[in-house]
Amino acid sequence: MLEFKLQKHRDYYLHSRKNGIFYVEFVNPESGKKMTARSTGETDIQKAKLKIEIWKANGIPIGKTRKQRHINEIAEMDYILKFIQKSELNATDALKIVEKLKNKGLIDVMAVNNTGRGAVPFIQFLTEFWDYEKSDYIRDRLSHGYRFSKSYSRGCQSRIKSTLSNYFGDKKTNCITKEDLKELSKFLYNKGLATSTINQFLLICKISLKWAYNEGIINENPCLGLTKFSIKNKKRGILSDKEISILFSEKNKKIWKDKRAYVASLVSAFTGARQGECLALRRSDIGIDKLNILYSYSSIDGLKCPKNGETREVILIEGVRKALLDLLNDNPFLEADPLVEDPFIFYSTMPNKPCEKNVIINGFKNALDNINNFYVEEAKRKKLEKPEIQIDYKNRNICFHSWRHWFCSAIDRVVESKKVAKISGHLTESVFKHYADHVNENDFLEVRKATETIFNNIIPLKKAV
Repeated sequence: MLEFKLQKHRDYYLHSRKNGIFYVEFVNPESGKKMTARSTGETDIQKAKLKIEIWKANGIPIGKTRKQRHINEIAEMDYILKFIQKSELNATDALKIVEKLKNKGLIDVMAVNNTGRGAVPFIQFLTEFWDYEKSDYIRDRLSHGYRFSKSYSRGCQSRIKSTLSNYFGDKKTNCITKEDLKELSKFLYNKGLATSTINQFLLICKISLKWAYNEGIINENPCLGLTKFSIKNKKRGILSDKEISILFSEKNKKIWKDKRAYVASLVSAFTGARQGECLALRRSDIGIDKLNILYSYSSIDGLKCPKNGETREVILIEGVRKALLDLLNDNPFLEADPLVEDPFIFYSTMPNKPCEKNVIINGFKNALDNINNFYVEEAKRKKLEKPEIQIDYKNRNICFHSWRHWFCSAIDRVVESKKVAKISGHLTESVFKHYADHVNENDFLEVRKATETIFNNIIPLKKAV
């Protein structure tokens, strides 16, 4: 009778390479297949076998720490790696694997997908995101009743093109990290930009990345925990009462080369209206004692809601009303074009739109320059040591919006702030953050009386335009 001796399965294979060092291939106890070859570091076969037996008993040293791991654990890892290598994994599978490793605290990387919307260059994504006509984000905001202007959209795209494009280059959207944004803020700070401007650049990135995360386009929001720059803008300067009196005096009207700039300044100074709100004024907005602020105007958006989205009525004193009606009479389309039913006060060369903002801005600056030059010449004529008046509007940060600041400051001297909050349109500004929802008639009359007093102190009524 034949006897068969059962052979025990081999648990490893040993072979040497050209360098003479022996390599061992352990056999996976589950699959029976050879595992990845490992160097024993020995050129003597007996020493190599001895080391293999020690490894079988105590575990194989792994990595720089030489921490030992049992062969069964190594076999499992070897199986996983070979499975990954041979399997037809998709991007979702790969991201799940990375996520599991991150959850175990073994890696700290941003897992990204090489396909889909997140894989496009960040600049391409930003450009489309802030495109008023193409943006899903803007379309969604508008459909839910939020305001969003074309001018703001265009401003964002301008910043993307001028600065962000060069900074981010071809980096993909799903590869943007918090460190990238931190470095961007340092880069902008080193360029000497104001903190408010830096925050605007960062906001362009942060809003888009947060939206991309919420839409599942990227797997992480790199903006979480990002520190915002403290706003330290240069304080807006205002003119003194004396300077305003000189600018608006009848004898100095010749310094205003454009009547529209003069009247816009007068309106803003004594109603608190913003520049865009002045440009949007039409004949129908002029009441007997009130001026309707229904719109604001920009060359990009055209007529739009005033800032903060609320229309309002403002005090219209007689001197300012006369100036508006006088300017209206200069409108070349007032009677010539029957299609112009409600003409703009601050007219342009076209019947259906007001003048550009530069007409007002440049007219105001020219008036300041002219008054400075006038007093310089007067000082020379009178042989004075220095001019009586010199308005350094650049260093004092005086601009057209300074009229609005002066109005609020002047009224606030004599009237409780909350009573003029609605009239001035300060919906969210902290100086008038506590106000009643509606201005009653007594409050309105009080503000009107104060405005008339201030106006007559600056421009006596008999000298009004």
